[in-house]
Amino acid sequence: MKQTLTFNLSTIASTESKINVDAFDESMEAFENGEYLKAFHTLLDYVDPDLREKHGNPAGTEFNVPHGSIVVTIKIEDGQLYVTAPFLALPEKGRVPLLRQVAGLNFNDMDLARIELHDERLYFEYSCPLALAQPYKMYYVLEEICRTGDKYDDEFETKFGAQRIYEPKVTPFDAETLDNVYEVIQLSCRECMDAVKGFEADRKFGFAWNVLDSTLLKILYYAHPQGQLLNDLNKAVAEMDREDIPLPEVVIAGKSVVARLQAMTKEELAEDLYFVETFISPKRRSNLKNIQENFENTYDRATQAFESRNYMTCCLMIVYKFYEMYFYNDVQDDVNAVVTRALVKTSAMPWDEAAPILHEAMDNIMEGELDADDDDNMDFGNVDMTQIAQNMQQAMQQMMQGGGMQEYLAKVQTLQMQMMQGQISMEDYTRQVQELAAGLGNNQ
Repeated sequence: MKQTLTFNLSTIASTESKINVDAFDESMEAFENGEYLKAFHTLLDYVDPDLREKHGNPAGTEFNVPHGSIVVTIKIEDGQLYVTAPFLALPEKGRVPLLRQVAGLNFNDMDLARIELHDERLYFEYSCPLALAQPYKMYYVLEEICRTGDKYDDEFETKFGAQRIYEPKVTPFDAETLDNVYEVIQLSCRECMDAVKGFEADRKFGFAWNVLDSTLLKILYYAHPQGQLLNDLNKAVAEMDREDIPLPEVVIAGKSVVARLQAMTKEELAEDLYFVETFISPKRRSNLKNIQENFENTYDRATQAFESRNYMTCCLMIVYKFYEMYFYNDVQDDVNAVVTRALVKTSAMPWDEAAPILHEAMDNIMEGELDADDDDNMDFGNVDMTQIAQNMQQAMQQMMQGGGMQEYLAKVQTLQMQMMQGQISMEDYTRQVQELAAGLGNNQ
């Protein structure tokens, strides 16, 4: 392996969280003052400022909020708060092992909400007096219902033949976007397997592990799969961190996951490639301080490698850490802009050329220097990447409401492939993406 992995911009518009931090403080203050309905309303505003208007009734006493493949219903009446979410209908066969798994979730995975059986159907349920709906507690209730429901409905459907009660409202990738995603995944898998083969031959299993895990994280960042594919890839990432077996065995397991992914047909991938609305994000909301603390150890080691001219090690560590950041966090637009500029610039670039750019990007984050205008060594035609991300976010919102986002995404994916193949420059790419996003914004 003589160069960095190829980079492709994510298929989603913005990686930034929708959370409104100030609203949580308002929610806590209202609760402490005994304004319990206001406290719950501002908790919903904390999750998403548009949520109440989009999914609530005029009185603010009932909300039906989609989250992936479930819908969470919240009702407030007679001083009580009720949360329910349809989960699964029991299958004709295999219901006993399914119910055992559900019992395990109630005992081991969930602390407050419970899965209840009513007329051959499973539902998430939670209720309490509104005066006891403390904001921290209620956020955790909603989070565990969303997390558990969206994960295990696909798994239990696959394993036991259970049927969804609620059919999620999804927007499948259009044909051109699907073609591009398939090609990117194929390229990523080939790059990964070729690199791992070379590292294994030299018995450099640490480097092999790095490339495998980076590839899995990259595909999750780029394609944003849903359904069982998302579950499988999340599990694979967790398995890559096992310390109870030798590293060569971890590498072998990782290779098998990448090989299975590479062998999937376009039609198989399409089943789990779509856009869907979410309620509670499964990821943390990022903030610069936490990112800096998480980067600190890698930054020190990458700096040592860079200063000793060990450019390959420097690049591998930084690229892995960037993808890991996206895996665990909804990344704020200013940090996302710094990282994507560096990853686009260094895509499939020789180690010695990529290392200074990647190291500078991480250094800028560690120093809190996120202003694109200060980045003199990356000539992007003075394009405001943060503004592009914001324009993309507006366009994504329009798409979720039935707008023209499909055509936009297809064009962006085509431009990405042209840029990565050297057919157009980075400046032309960013200019055309900005024009496309601005055009969508003007049509709203």
